[in-house]
Amino acid sequence: MALLIYKNIRFQREKLALFISIIFNPMIISLGAFGILIFDRPHISENANAIFFSCFLFSNLIPVLTVLILKKTGRISDLDASRKEQRFMPLFLGIVYSGIGFLVLNFLDAGNLTQGLMFCYMINTVIIMAITRHWKISIHAAGVAAPIVALWVHGAHFPILMSGVMILVGCSRVILKAHSVSQVFAGLLLGLFLTWIQLHLFFL
Repeated sequence: MALLIYKNIRFQREKLALFISIIFNPMIISLGAFGILIFDRPHISENANAIFFSCFLFSNLIPVLTVLILKKTGRISDLDASRKEQRFMPLFLGIVYSGIGFLVLNFLDAGNLTQGLMFCYMINTVIIMAITRHWKISIHAAGVAAPIVALWVHGAHFPILMSGVMILVGCSRVILKAHSVSQVFAGLLLGLFLTWIQLHLFFL
């Protein structure tokens, strides 16, 4: 009886971890962050909708479709590209998409932080790709940390909520056995510090 209860609790915990991992996927939460950066301003740009659509296109729609195609064609074994050796292609394409997205945002004269976050996605992914050749750093953790930094710089100071999201994502990745604690911690540190440095050096 105790064993059945333990297995049920473990199953429910893994279901919750999977749910958290999905809703806080970097390809999903980026849209919310861009939306706040674009529309939560004293003076909203006249082409704000075009800027938001560009962010959606290059940080959400195209990357998600790419992952689905890579999964369908057998290039990756699952939607998270859990196997280290399968991560090069989606990461490389992610760099290309965010690079094009940054150029488009620059052309549209988007706000500095909006351009900056897209730029950070590109540079952070370059570094993650280099690390991934040797060690499976957590992309989820880095991908959650980056928009949190951008929102903090923007003025959205909610330390408990933001810390809670990062902790939840980190715990979910460990519970799902996708990463070790050190891989999650490294991803968070990379996302936090690299994004902070880039934004302050180039966009503020």
